Amino acid sequence: METLRIRDTDQRTLRIFAIGAVLFRMNGLLEETGFAWPASRKDDLRKLLAHTWSVKDEESLEKHLNWLWEEGGQASYRKTESFLGTLSFRDRETYFERLNGNAALFNHARLVQMYSGKLPPAGITAWDLGQYVFICRTAHSAGWMDADRSLELATAAAHRAQQLYRDWTEFAVAYLAGRQIWTNQPSAEAAKPYIDCVSKLLTESNSLWKRLDWNMDLLTERSINPAPNSE
Repeated sequence: METLRIRDTDQRTLRIFAIGAVLFRMNGLLEETGFAWPASRKDDLRKLLAHTWSVKDEESLEKHLNWLWEEGGQASYRKTESFLGTLSFRDRETYFERLNGNAALFNHARLVQMYSGKLPPAGITAWDLGQYVFICRTAHSAGWMDADRSLELATAAAHRAQQLYRDWTEFAVAYLAGRQIWTNQPSAEAAKPYIDCVSKLLTESNSLWKRLDWNMDLLTERSINPAPNSE
């Protein structure tokens, strides 16, 4: 299997994988290395994919990528947001009182309510796409996806993000909201490591998000096939 190599001079490929920069950074991978996983870590990567995303082989990889593309956390967020929007203030408070004994459902509903109306129309799709790109790169290093397919799918995700969000800042806000809802942890302490990482990506002069234009043409000389299981 050919290894996907990303060099500093390959600005378009760096821009494509920059969508997953937060997860790359949080896992100790930087753009200077082309987000490269050491070959010796293949088993560790497979454990990471299995533990975090239930990806255990090529079949489950395709299934999860399809889910992220077609539904992801955005589907649950939108469903809950729509439901809460049908309730009056009093009915909503009654609903939350009924959920008080179920921490998972209560936290999810409260987080959705907190972000409702404050995010772009695309909602938390940024989080789904960030995971998508990270998984494509990691699955390649784990030996479950070839280099061309990994880059093809990541390109489709990066281009989709461009269509849904106006800039890195808008993407970042939606990304952080999505991750908080995904983890179902409303505390500021739990979110802080990711907030700090995103802040650095948005402000550090040498970070990918500062160096690479959000509106860079990502489709030039590339054939985009957006669905993981398309022929």
